[in-house]
Amino acid sequence: MRRAILLLTLVCPVIEGAEPAIQLVTVCEVLQDLPAYDGKVAAVVGRFSSRQAGRWLGEQKCAHKFVAGDWEWPNAFWVTYDPEDAPKPPAVLAVDAALLAQKLRAVKLGTSLTKLPFGSTDYDNWAVVYGRIETRRDLVTVTASGPRKNGFGYGESSPARLVCHGDAVVIFLNDDATTPASR
Repeated sequence: MRRAILLLTLVCPVIEGAEPAIQLVTVCEVLQDLPAYDGKVAAVVGRFSSRQAGRWLGEQKCAHKFVAGDWEWPNAFWVTYDPEDAPKPPAVLAVDAALLAQKLRAVKLGTSLTKLPFGSTDYDNWAVVYGRIETRRDLVTVTASGPRKNGFGYGESSPARLVCHGDAVVIFLNDDATTPASR
């Protein structure tokens, strides 16, 4: 029920006089100029993947590959929950519904939900995640054994992380509620 209420506030148009709309971006848009987004709070649209090793928000195909050092990085952000340090979400997490539908359609053009062999669809979902985008100045460090990735998450494989207040700021989207024009 809680997610349904949040979803309704997400897809309803922003009411005049309410808090300003939250910046809505896709993972690929952020990766086009990652340093410019470092420390910024946004609502990021992508495929939310939950696995034993952690949570990511990503896209499969971006127009531009993100490269740091000699590595091509995945189009995914590590999602971490930190109620002490993360930005507190606004009372109403409202974004422009038409813009959300447009961004989600763009993500779906190059990304699909993973079909896992054991049949559950609970591991990948379309989502909007509200939080602070963080990256590191040096995503590649030099060690005695050579250069290595200095990213986030499992295997330090992600070029950025999305620091969230908690799971209530992860809004799962379904096709019916957010993309009626795409059918």
